[in-house]
Amino acid sequence: MERFPSKVAAAVFLAAPMPRVGRHMGITIQEFMETIEPGFFMDSETMLLNTEQGPRAAVLLGPNLLAARVYDQSPTEDLELAKLLLRPGSQFMDDPMMMDETLLTHGNYGSVSRVFVIAKADNSTTEEMQRRMVDLSPGAEVEEIAGADHMAMISKPKELCDVLVKIANKHD
Repeated sequence: MERFPSKVAAAVFLAAPMPRVGRHMGITIQEFMETIEPGFFMDSETMLLNTEQGPRAAVLLGPNLLAARVYDQSPTEDLELAKLLLRPGSQFMDDPMMMDETLLTHGNYGSVSRVFVIAKADNSTTEEMQRRMVDLSPGAEVEEIAGADHMAMISKPKELCDVLVKIANKHD
């Protein structure tokens, strides 16, 4: 969006942090981390991954966390498949580019239409936190999916498809 704003009709944020102009890329994640209660990550494991840039902090989400906070409205077979396919992930919070507050500009990133899809039954983040991201990103539109957990594409695939088609039709 920053590098090629004319090539993006609309950016859709679903179960994802929505960056904002004038703040570093990780600010939303930092704010989220400040709001969660102790034990939020349940049986998840933190670790270091060896990367080309050196060791990076990563997390492997635990099966109890997946069941309680991520796939809690999704079919059981999808939860079981997710547990089999799970790999450690990183938020790249120690990447200097992620901390650059000048990375996103009003003229580029800020000129692209942004739509935040609120997953109304997402137990990994509150609806309040999802709406806060929208409030802190002026001009962002909102769509909602009732009953959608963090994995809305699995828990509510038809409803998500309907929302994406609506967004595509509006921003074509």
